[in-house]
Amino acid sequence: MAASSVPTSGAGRPFSLTARGLTVHRADRPILVDVDLSLSERSRMAVVGPNGVGKSTLLQILAGRLTPDRGRLTPAPLDLTVGLLAQEPPIASAATVREMVADRLGVTAAARELEESAGAIGAADDAGAGPAAQRYDRALERYLAVGAADLGARLEEVADRLGLARHLLDAAPGTLSGGEAERVGLAMVMVSRFDLTLLDEPTNNLDLDGLDLLERWVVDHPGGLVLVSHDRAFLERTVTSVVEIDGHHHTATEFNGGWGAYQRERAVAAARAQV
Repeated sequence: MAASSVPTSGAGRPFSLTARGLTVHRADRPILVDVDLSLSERSRMAVVGPNGVGKSTLLQILAGRLTPDRGRLTPAPLDLTVGLLAQEPPIASAATVREMVADRLGVTAAARELEESAGAIGAADDAGAGPAAQRYDRALERYLAVGAADLGARLEEVADRLGLARHLLDAAPGTLSGGEAERVGLAMVMVSRFDLTLLDEPTNNLDLDGLDLLERWVVDHPGGLVLVSHDRAFLERTVTSVVEIDGHHHTATEFNGGWGAYQRERAVAAARAQV
């Protein structure tokens, strides 16, 4: 498997996503408390902490899937694309793997909006022509930004490189074996085109070839990345900052300089605490 042939996404435009005071409670129990983050196209950030501390919750907030009890996200530009790729069961409504990938990468929604906005132009009167055209322009930009135009070709190319038979792309997601599903998940990551990509435990169950391909994709990826992973060796080779969620207070502390710097700073803090 030629790892050097891993394709990168078309993302990489400058952006910022600022989180301030993110706080989430469940049944009067704190999950996240006053979490601040600043992300950009240069971010390579790992989120770490004990199991159940709120790492996946943080990713869901950043992806816009969950509204915090308090705090806010400020994206710039406003059309910032954020994608959360997590280990999830197959989408029941998807007839094929191709449809599932398109759904999860935002391509299906973008294509639907483009079609509807094109229809709105044809139906608009003189007064509505301008707004309809603006809606179409935004829809087209989104369609191109998420890589909808050539998703099929890119997915087939990546499937070939992963050793995933092309006919499986037309199979029902629920019929895949465990190994095939893992390859599909990796393919989905590799063909995604988000400004900011959020990966929740992307290394789980990957073989050595898959881990190598994922690592090279992360290193070469031109957009921002936030990773949740228990694979310390993978994080040591890929991230440039670490956010640790405290298991007791549920606050977050950012350490710059990569995994090694994070480990050294924690060791120093632990030594000071014992004095």
